[in-house]
Amino acid sequence: MFANAKNTVAKAILRYNKEKELYKLIVAFNVTEKTKNGRYKFPAQNKCAYVSGDFVYETLQADYERILETAKQVLRTDNIVVVD
Repeated sequence: MFANAKNTVAKAILRYNKEKELYKLIVAFNVTEKTKNGRYKFPAQNKCAYVSGDFVYETLQADYERILETAKQVLRTDNIVVVD
């Protein structure tokens, strides 16, 4: 499925869940449209290439770097651009 993803640019977004006060990293290859506000329109999480588990604000920096490296390994690409 991801054999051709080697040279494809993936877009990532960091989402915040207000109810649980947790963050989640979402990575998708099929992000092309923008909203009226200029933000990228991501597909539903079940259609994204990679969705991390939840992590808290206190360990945001360390978890974010670790999860981004894990996503690069899983998706077999170094071309992940954080857009938001």
